[in-house]
Amino acid sequence: MRRTVERYNFRIIIMDNVYKIKKARSIVLYGIILFALLELGFIRLVFPAYYTHNLLLIPVYFLFFGLCILLILNWMKRTKLQPARAVALLMYFSLFQMILTFIVMFSYYYLVDKHKYIMLFAFSIFYLFFMGIKLSIIYNIDIQHKTEIKHLQNAEKEQ
Repeated sequence: MRRTVERYNFRIIIMDNVYKIKKARSIVLYGIILFALLELGFIRLVFPAYYTHNLLLIPVYFLFFGLCILLILNWMKRTKLQPARAVALLMYFSLFQMILTFIVMFSYYYLVDKHKYIMLFAFSIFYLFFMGIKLSIIYNIDIQHKTEIKHLQNAEKEQ
């Protein structure tokens, strides 16, 4: 009985270590801000005639979803959600975001007729970058979970 309780407590500690909120926060927020400055600065310098204030809405859109990801990770840490379910939940969130992104892109394309090609190009590039950020977070959760499981197995072998 005692060994089961110790093992269960060790498992809770493992799940706490899997979700590194500070690392994810720095990757998401600083990555989005830095990429927004680079991308919008590039468009402003190379294509000044196509630069509009509507392009400033792209980083705001992705900062909103970045904050949603951080809230989901924080919720996962509090509820001690298993990493496999956490990855599945993040994938469902990615599907929802992809559908909403397509709706926003097509709405802008058909409703707003001002520099629609540069807006769609900038939005698409930003979307690909944001998907890379999310995949790095999912990969980080998976790698940390695997290393923690190895530590758990090594601790069981030693006993």
